[in-house]
Amino acid sequence: MTALATPTRPREASDPLSGSPAGERSLLPDRLFEPGGTTLEELISDTWDELLGAGRTECPVCSATMTVAAGCAGCGSELS
Repeated sequence: MTALATPTRPREASDPLSGSPAGERSLLPDRLFEPGGTTLEELISDTWDELLGAGRTECPVCSATMTVAAGCAGCGSELS
């Protein structure tokens, strides 16, 4: 697991997400997620490729074993 520190910027306390009393300022990150890393599309595409090639892979939802015939043994999810 990795962590990333992001710069912060002041946001008005009247913003409902700040949770600060009126008149105060709070610091919130510019973005919720930083660009980079594996996208959901890439993850699912790689999972499909491995399922078609090897017949089994790691489930992208719970990390249990997923097979072409039965789907995920852990959470029951399937790619279709």
